[in-house]
Amino acid sequence: MSVTEELRETLLDLEEARKLEAQQRQVAEVLVAGLQVLVSARDSDQIFSRLFEVLREPIDYRAAFVLADCEDGFMATIAVSDKRFDNTTWKPGAVFQRALKGTPVTIFDTAGVEEWRDQSELLRKEARSALIFSLGTDKRPALFVCTHPERAHFPLRNIELARRISSLVSQAMSKLEADQRVAAIEDRLETEVLLADLNRKINESEKKLARARKQEALGLLAGSVAHDLNNILSGIVSYPDLLLMDQNLPENHRQILETIRVSGLRAAAVIQDLLTVTRGITVTMKEVQLNTVVKRFLAGPEYMDMIKDQDGIYVHTNLSDSLMNIKASLIHVEKTLLNLFSNALDAIKGKDGGVISITTENRYVDSPLKGYENVVAGEYAVLSVSDNGPGISEEDMDRIFEPFYAKKSLGRSGTGLGLTVVWNTMHDHKGYIDLQTGDEGTLFSLYFPVAGEIARDDAERIPLEQCRGQGQKILVVDDNEDQRLIACTMLENLDYETVSAASGEEAVKYLKTNEADLVVLDMIMSPGINGRETYERIIQFRPGQKAVIVSGYSMNDDVRSAQQLGAGTFISKPYSLYDLGIAVKRELAG
Repeated sequence: MSVTEELRETLLDLEEARKLEAQQRQVAEVLVAGLQVLVSARDSDQIFSRLFEVLREPIDYRAAFVLADCEDGFMATIAVSDKRFDNTTWKPGAVFQRALKGTPVTIFDTAGVEEWRDQSELLRKEARSALIFSLGTDKRPALFVCTHPERAHFPLRNIELARRISSLVSQAMSKLEADQRVAAIEDRLETEVLLADLNRKINESEKKLARARKQEALGLLAGSVAHDLNNILSGIVSYPDLLLMDQNLPENHRQILETIRVSGLRAAAVIQDLLTVTRGITVTMKEVQLNTVVKRFLAGPEYMDMIKDQDGIYVHTNLSDSLMNIKASLIHVEKTLLNLFSNALDAIKGKDGGVISITTENRYVDSPLKGYENVVAGEYAVLSVSDNGPGISEEDMDRIFEPFYAKKSLGRSGTGLGLTVVWNTMHDHKGYIDLQTGDEGTLFSLYFPVAGEIARDDAERIPLEQCRGQGQKILVVDDNEDQRLIACTMLENLDYETVSAASGEEAVKYLKTNEADLVVLDMIMSPGINGRETYERIIQFRPGQKAVIVSGYSMNDDVRSAQQLGAGTFISKPYSLYDLGIAVKRELAG
């Protein structure tokens, strides 16, 4: 094959990769936009009207409407994007029943579908093809119907997008029903409580409980989306690593691949924020000092990028010389400081003489301290970030830690998760937040329980060349075909022999008659047994089997259980060539 033909093939491959990336990016953007709609909407009417806008471009419908179940067995329109479908009623047939059971349906030509036969000729002409999916709950079934005047307008690839949107909206509708029940309970309590002091205490308790429940529910939604997005991003993050290993790669192609890789890593960082929103995850803790966190942040590129061209803004630090250490996840505490600093900077932008102060100190609380959160008695290392901006309104105080609750313009500044990351990080670290605000500015104080040991520096990064194997056999277990291909390709480029299994049952069957030096094991697999159950069955006949655990979620109880049984390192999707290589190398060496 000539050099020209090789170059042509390479360019065709790159073009195909760009198209795939564009499709995957569109799906990811639609899911994130849909999640933002769901967490910010106050009722179903807001959800439906905003979904019409979010889904119009990616699904490319001409008109859409929402049908809800009626008592007489019919379904009626409760929201429409086109007034021609207003006040219409529909008799559910086989197609609607299938969609109501959770399976999205695309219709080639509605002329042959019984649900459309009772409608006017005008509506039938305006809706020659349709895409239908469920978005209600068990108590209130509902359908989202997208239509177009052209036959066979909706491609099959819209089915997967419809399925994911259906799942998200159904969860959000269930949450709205639960909120309405909670609201009814609160109304009764307010009516029945006669003593003012008792009424105040009950209201405070109910607000804190509702806030915690809301954070938990939103965290579950965020975690589900993050898992799907991590699988989508795996190819964008992983394949450029492999292609960049080619020493003969043209420089212009190398630059394109580097751009794809960096974009994927940035998207993965946003997903990590979503995973931090998911309550109940486990983070890796070690002894650190808050002064080290502050100094690293002030010397880092994120800080430099934020303060450039910020004339008239001053940053002061006051760090305690005798600060005690805390047990923490360094990366999460650094992200917390970054988010607080970013918030403070937004508060004073455009102000002449704007000041941000970062302080650290030891603080002993000898009796419960009442603040934004009640700080229990104990010894703490406290990180504080203050600004002299206009302060936070009373209306915003109760909601500023909610996901996507932001006063910034969407798409211009951050993801809407900054203070949510702060909230969840502090609770993961068994710490507390105090917040004081007024006309003269805002002060965030983070209380970290102290620990006694001295922090040690991280080990130096091992070169990728030292991660290469010597032909050891690796069994890759993942229910996603793309993930298996990515992992096997990476490991083969690192000189390992690979074999793959599409389920836990298949992996167990293989290892009963074959050996593997190490198993790369996905935690979340469906249908069938998950990663923990798979590892439990493997060690029954191969005790001590070495394994590396991977997942699109953060570390959870199943991961910890598998590690207690003998499994090794946990790495999150999407992982890089280095992440996988160093994890496999360490487990084989151990």
